[in-house]
Amino acid sequence: MSKCAFALRKRFGAVLRASFTALVCGAFINAFGAQTNPLLFSVSDTSTRAVALETVSLTAEPFSLNAGALLNPNDPRTRISLFCMNLDLLAGETANALTADAEDAGHVHYSLKVEYVAQVPGFEGIYLVVVRLNDSMTGNLGDVLIRLNLHGLGSNRVRIGIGQIGGGPADDNPGVGTPAPQTPPAAVTPLTVAQYQAQFSSPSLPSDQDRRRFLEQATWGPSDADLTHLQQVGIQAYLNEQFNAAPSGYPNLTLYPTDPNSVIGGCDATCVRDNYTLYQLQKQFFQNALTGQDQLRTRVAFAFHQMIPIAGRDLNNNEASWTAPYLRMMDANAFGNFRNVLFQVTLTPAMGNYLDMAGNSRVAPNENYAREVMQLFSIGVDTLNQDGTPVLDAQGNRVPSYSESTIQNLARVFTGWRITTTIVPVSATAVPDYITPMSLSNNGGSYNATLNSYNGVFDTAPKTLLNGLNLAAAAPGLSLAQLQQYKTNELNAAIDNLFNHPNTGPYLCIQLIHQLVTSNPSGAYVGRCSAAFANNGSGVRGDMKAIITAILLDPEARGDAKTDPNYGHLREPVLLITNLLRTFNATSDFVLASSPFSFTNDLGQDMFNPPTVFSYYPADFSVAGTNLFGPEFGLLDTSTTYRRANFVNTLFLANSGNGIPISSPNRPTGTQVNYSAYQALAANPSQLVDALNASMMHGTMSQSMKNGIVAAVTAIAGSDPAGRTRTAIYLVATSSQYQVER
Repeated sequence: MSKCAFALRKRFGAVLRASFTALVCGAFINAFGAQTNPLLFSVSDTSTRAVALETVSLTAEPFSLNAGALLNPNDPRTRISLFCMNLDLLAGETANALTADAEDAGHVHYSLKVEYVAQVPGFEGIYLVVVRLNDSMTGNLGDVLIRLNLHGLGSNRVRIGIGQIGGGPADDNPGVGTPAPQTPPAAVTPLTVAQYQAQFSSPSLPSDQDRRRFLEQATWGPSDADLTHLQQVGIQAYLNEQFNAAPSGYPNLTLYPTDPNSVIGGCDATCVRDNYTLYQLQKQFFQNALTGQDQLRTRVAFAFHQMIPIAGRDLNNNEASWTAPYLRMMDANAFGNFRNVLFQVTLTPAMGNYLDMAGNSRVAPNENYAREVMQLFSIGVDTLNQDGTPVLDAQGNRVPSYSESTIQNLARVFTGWRITTTIVPVSATAVPDYITPMSLSNNGGSYNATLNSYNGVFDTAPKTLLNGLNLAAAAPGLSLAQLQQYKTNELNAAIDNLFNHPNTGPYLCIQLIHQLVTSNPSGAYVGRCSAAFANNGSGVRGDMKAIITAILLDPEARGDAKTDPNYGHLREPVLLITNLLRTFNATSDFVLASSPFSFTNDLGQDMFNPPTVFSYYPADFSVAGTNLFGPEFGLLDTSTTYRRANFVNTLFLANSGNGIPISSPNRPTGTQVNYSAYQALAANPSQLVDALNASMMHGTMSQSMKNGIVAAVTAIAGSDPAGRTRTAIYLVATSSQYQVER
């Protein structure tokens, strides 16, 4: 709680009640009826001017940018108190559950930090919300429109004057105000997290709209079969089924020599394709995504791959047998414990190659893996609060989570591990064994008593890791077996050091929420997920099932529609493709020339070949012109936007709507979509678009978008129902409202 909010709570309770009474009691009218979104109060039923006070002086607008009477001399920015109702807070939720934004006359948007929220004494169904004006606001802005957001639901926007009253953007609903109701609402007993989640044990919850939203988050797209099953069993039972579903997995590929010319009998084009490219793995990925029963497992495993990536191009020209064990490891641990992910990926040969841990020695320890396992795979660069917000020092600067010295010490832990070799029948030669985890090796050298090591490979000196953890030096005179045990114990201690760091829970949760739900989660949402990471309810830390449940059953994830304009995330190419294919019950032979994965590279996402260790796009990428995170927008430019539309055209408009057609012998069945159920509605364009709105956008299509699509479809002759249907699907699928999943 800020000093300003704390002082407000202590000093102004009675004054606040009196001020609120004076401001709104004369404006009570009949209640607007049931509301699901927060409702900010305006001064009358014909005005959108907010019921608002400068928080310290309790004076009305216009508000200066800096407060005249300061509660916090180090932060003079003005705080404004707003009044509202319909804040369905969970038990224990505070200001970090809410976000706020403002828009000025130039359509510049500002985020406003919510510092305090409380019930108004005597009017417990009414809430006071304190927001801090944004530092980038300057001059006499005049009127701005302010909105509150809770659990992905946006309030109405009300008007306040900054510096002066007047001007500003046009009202969203001119002439319609939102005064306080004639009878103040009663206080509501908030649900606990457990009570909220327990609702989903009933198949009757949630609604059809939210069932589709859930399947967008937990699967590769809402197929008709999955939707029907979800309606029958409910969300909690569906999750339990997914947690227990057997992995679809990836093929156990034979290891091949680094040089295809050494293959006995030669390696023709098919041999090269299947063993020296990622074809088999990309093919299996899309087959699992479209038809696999373990949808949630593969979604989480792919989220792990994006957070802890390797790139096939760095593994002997995309050798599939070198990449497959890494993918199988991610699959196997998607519902396990996150500590196992950190430990096993550290010893995965593909990662050892990719980030240079394999062969790391005491003489010249490579720092790549040590740096990235902290920066990207576990704790992040900034010290975090449990709600994911950065810890700030006395000067307002972020506090680093590790130092260069920490990197150097951790790199010394990662010494002595090597990729072993094995003899493969296809060449009768020794090849790197990318299936077996890396092991400690003396590299064929002799013991050096001075270094207490074999050929100087093992670093056995003392080391200091995160939070001052000291690892003792090895005792003198150890045998090779004893040194190997020492290094194994040291590795386990280092992994525990990362796993138990306070940052790991919120950092992991933010990455997973970004992948599955929304790019800009509230602090409260992250905090609830972090709590599940810290304790699954049985005292276990890092339980992925508990974390996934917390993410998917949170009130910020669930709901028919999310009206906060900052909510959601852009469908990255693989999600855009799979959602369309599963929504329209596609079939595919998954052969390269006809498979949908052949399009991912065109759209900027070369599967299992991310361009950098930061994955396919930076996790902290910001949307241009905003202060919002939008990681997937890192792949969106003029070219890929056009190619997205071209992909939709290929599926639904080109080739008479036959998708990617059959072309023997290379495309035995091709890839086709099925839109016959929608074509039956084509005689009535409005009904057709309504059906697509329900199935593709869970009822969130704007009226203006619907009107435009209906007009375009109506212009096509009724004698061409297929053309009408394909055009309607194309227009929905290429719209921004569809491509930003909400």
